[in-house]
Amino acid sequence: MSDENKNKSAVAMEEDHTPPPSDPSQVLSPKRRSALVTYLAILFAIAFLFVALTMALESKRLKSANEALEDKNQKTSASLTGSINALQDENHKLIDNNQELAAQVAALEMRLQNAESSAAQKTEEFNAQLGKLQQEKQALETEKAELKRQNETLAKQAQDAIAVSELLQKAIVLNDEGDNEGLAQVLAQIAPMKELLSATELELYESLVVD
Repeated sequence: MSDENKNKSAVAMEEDHTPPPSDPSQVLSPKRRSALVTYLAILFAIAFLFVALTMALESKRLKSANEALEDKNQKTSASLTGSINALQDENHKLIDNNQELAAQVAALEMRLQNAESSAAQKTEEFNAQLGKLQQEKQALETEKAELKRQNETLAKQAQDAIAVSELLQKAIVLNDEGDNEGLAQVLAQIAPMKELLSATELELYESLVVD
C-alpha cells in the first residue's frame, strides 16, 4: 500500500467516529427515506385540505344562518309595525267612542238637571208625577255612572295597549342585543297585560318567553 492510500485511510478513520449499527436492517436506505418523507408530505397535504374544506363549509353555514336571521328580523319588524299601526287605528276608534260617550254623559246630565228642576217646581198635586221623575233621575244617575265607568275603562285599556306594545318593542330590541336580564324584566312587566296584545304580538311575546 502506498503512502497516499495510508493517509486517506487514516483521515477516514479520524473523521468517522460513529459506531456501525448493530443491526444493518434498521438503517433506512435513501430510497425508503425519500418515500417516507413523500408519504408524510401527502398526509400533511390531505390534513390541510380537510381543515380548509371544513372551514369553508362552516363559513358557508354561518353565512346562511346570518342571512336567515336577518330575514327573520326583517319579517318580525314588518309584522310589529303592522301591529302598531293596527293598534293606533284601534286607539283612534276608542278615542272616538270616548267622545261619543262623553257627549251622551253630557246629554244625560242635562236631562238630569231638567228633571231636578221640574221636580223642584212641582206642587203637591204633582207628587205622583214627581215620584216618577225621581225614579227617572235614579235611572239616569245609574246610567251616567255606568257610562263614566265604561269611559274610564276604555281609556285605561287604550293606554295599557299602547304601553304593552312599546314594552314588546323594547323586549325585541333587548333580545336582539342579548340582554337577557333586561329582557326578563320587560317580559315580567308585559305578563299582566298580555291579554291586550294582538295575535301577532302575542306570538312574538310567547316566542321571547320560550327563548
